[in-house]
Amino acid sequence: MAPLYRRILSLARDRGKLNRVPTKVSPRADRAGLTVNVSFVAAASNAVYITIDDIDSFSAAKRKAAPLGATREELIKNAFARVAGDCGKFKDWGGEKSDLYTNKHRVRGSRRPVAIAFKGRGTKGRLVPAKMGANGDQIDRLFDETAEAFLIVYCGQIASSIVSQMKAFAIAKKALAGQRAYFGVIDADDLGRIAAGYPNQFRRT
Repeated sequence: MAPLYRRILSLARDRGKLNRVPTKVSPRADRAGLTVNVSFVAAASNAVYITIDDIDSFSAAKRKAAPLGATREELIKNAFARVAGDCGKFKDWGGEKSDLYTNKHRVRGSRRPVAIAFKGRGTKGRLVPAKMGANGDQIDRLFDETAEAFLIVYCGQIASSIVSQMKAFAIAKKALAGQRAYFGVIDADDLGRIAAGYPNQFRRT
């Protein structure tokens, strides 16, 4: 495993280390000796943040709608599958990398394999990395999927630390290998927009 790859994974798993990395905004000295070169910058450009407005499958989402509110994870997962037109069965099991893996969603004009992790009403408060799986490694496992787009969906507020960790893994596990990786989060507000645009798919049964 390349040293830079190991360094990025280490940063992704440790919020404190990630915050100490020098950036244009915070050009602090890097005591760990991390070298950021042109090849890394080029690779990082392949990690692309997206919103629901970039996902063609959600083109009917309303511009404004009330937040979805506390909802069962299974209902949200099944709704996303129905919106994509995927008729498969998606049951949770201990060794899964994602809650929903489908190649039927369209992202930025093309049909792409998408891996999604869902959090429903069983998760309380703002979503942070520590709440992603029993060991806090759900984002890590999500990016092990052979997908091009990666989403985290929660019927509540999502902390920026989730986005930061997703970006780190998108770079480390996909972009540095020359792959384009789209990643993003969908919170209660965006879920409300989607549910308002696809009421049949979000019907409660």
